[in-house]
Amino acid sequence: MLLVGCGVNQAPDKNAVRQILQDKLDPSAKVIVVQAIDTLNAVQPAKGQNPRWLVDVTATLLFKQGATEVAGALQHTDSVPNFLSTAGQISLMLQFGNFKAGETQVYRTRLELLKGSLGWMPAN
Repeated sequence: MLLVGCGVNQAPDKNAVRQILQDKLDPSAKVIVVQAIDTLNAVQPAKGQNPRWLVDVTATLLFKQGATEVAGALQHTDSVPNFLSTAGQISLMLQFGNFKAGETQVYRTRLELLKGSLGWMPAN
C-alpha cells in the first residue's frame, strides 16, 4: 500500500530548500540570492534508519555584487563584525569564481536535511 499526500513523510519543498540554501551560501543576501530551485530530488530515509533526507538540488543563483566589489569592501572594513561578514563574502569568490553583478549561475549540491518541529533544517 502506498500512502501519497498523507503528510507523514513528505519531502522538503522548494521554498524550504531555497531558504536553507540561502542561509548556507549568504544569509545576508548581499552578494548571492537563491533566485529559484530548478530541480529537487529528495530520497526518503528507509524506515528505522537515519532520519536524514538526501536532497539533490539544482538552483539558479543571482549575484547582486561582483567579485571585485566584494574584494574592494575588505579595504573599507574597520570593525570585527564587518570584517567577518566580508571575509564570508570573500569565501564566496573562492567558491564561485570571478562573478559579475547581475550574473546568474547554475548551482548543484546535495543536502542532508532533517524535519524538525519547526520545519526543515540542515543535518550537518
